[in-house]
Amino acid sequence: MPASFSATEISDRVNISEQLFRYCYFFDSNNTQGLRSLFTDDAVVDYGPEVPSLVGIENIMASISKGLTNTFLATSHHLSNVMIELISADSAQSTSYVYAWHKYHAKPEIGFLWGQYSHALRREGGEWKISSLTLRAVATENFHRGTMHPVFRAT
Repeated sequence: MPASFSATEISDRVNISEQLFRYCYFFDSNNTQGLRSLFTDDAVVDYGPEVPSLVGIENIMASISKGLTNTFLATSHHLSNVMIELISADSAQSTSYVYAWHKYHAKPEIGFLWGQYSHALRREGGEWKISSLTLRAVATENFHRGTMHPVFRAT
C-alpha cells in the first residue's frame, strides 16, 4: 500500500467508506429506497451458503424487503476496519468488519453476528456503487442462519 494517497484516492476512499456505512444505516432504518440506491443493477449479494446468491437489484431488494418486513423487528449494524483497494479509476474492493444485533419478530432471543463484509464496487455516473457483497462470519449466537461462510484465517 502506498505511503501517501493522491487527493483523488482520498476522495474515492471516503466516498466508498460512506457507501458502506450507508448500507448499515439504511438497513437499520428499514429504508429500502436508500438501500436500492447503493447497488448496481447487476449486483450479486451472498449472505451465506444456506440461501442462493441474490443476482440483480430486483432480487436483492425483494429479499431484503422481505427480511426487513417479516424477519427483523430491529437491527443494529456496526461497521469498522474498512480496508479499500482501488483496482482502477472505476473499480474497487473492500473488506470491513461487522458486528450486527438482530431482534426478531418470531423469537425472543437476540441474534448476534461477528464477521466481515467483502465488497466489489464500481463507479457509475460518478458515484461508487456496490456490485457484489459477501457476508462472512467468525461467530454467531441465536442467529437466524446456522451456516455461514467462514472468515479467512491462515493456518
